[in-house]
Amino acid sequence: MLTDEEIERLRQSIIATVASPLIGSIEDYAWEAIFHYVKNLPLSDPASGRSKLLYDAVDIATGTGWSLKSLQLSSLAVGATFFFVIQRADVIKKADQLGFPGLTEKSSPQDLGAAIIQHWNEKIITSCLVQGVTNSYEGILLKTIRGNEYVYCEYPLYLLESTAFSWAWTVDRSTRKQGVGLQGTVAGRTELVWYKNQKQLFRAKIIPPSAVRVTIERTRLTLNRYVETILLSLQEQLRIESSDRNQDP
Repeated sequence: MLTDEEIERLRQSIIATVASPLIGSIEDYAWEAIFHYVKNLPLSDPASGRSKLLYDAVDIATGTGWSLKSLQLSSLAVGATFFFVIQRADVIKKADQLGFPGLTEKSSPQDLGAAIIQHWNEKIITSCLVQGVTNSYEGILLKTIRGNEYVYCEYPLYLLESTAFSWAWTVDRSTRKQGVGLQGTVAGRTELVWYKNQKQLFRAKIIPPSAVRVTIERTRLTLNRYVETILLSLQEQLRIESSDRNQDP
């Protein structure tokens, strides 16, 4: 989890981010940038291209990687369950590659589930090797619609054991026929949901008591003040960088 210093950096960076009148809420790359600031990690320019690998932030010195997500929820209470997308898993298209030749949407839920687990585990293994990760986590920022309450949850990220899951299709509430979601449960609790239409895999998590909570006063800069401030800061940064280059031997 976060140290006291990192929690304060999280609070400060959230305040600074929502102060921008150009940003509606913290999501996607904005959350990744905040996390890099919190952990004091170098941040790449997204214009240079973004990786499709699993880890959005990696501390090379410690071999620690984080898969980062941000979600808006109606409840941030301890014990609340939420679902989030962890990957696009077209296991039908990749059936042969995954070692499940002949797999179709009509295959048994258990066979489909085994292929889904294999697909996810291969993503972790490949990303760890390529990105040099030995300590693996999910770092999730939860928020309310008003944007003044935030919760940071961190979970260990590990390979899943296929035999631990039981799989069954959801049932459409109206028609009572087979639904489009394939649910993977462990001890009767839904842990994974795969939707055959979008080929997206969702994971379930519970907000733990250890989650970091941040409450802020949401204050937004005016457009004029924001642009003027940023331009002045850019000029100062360019001046310093130019001076540093001139002093190099």
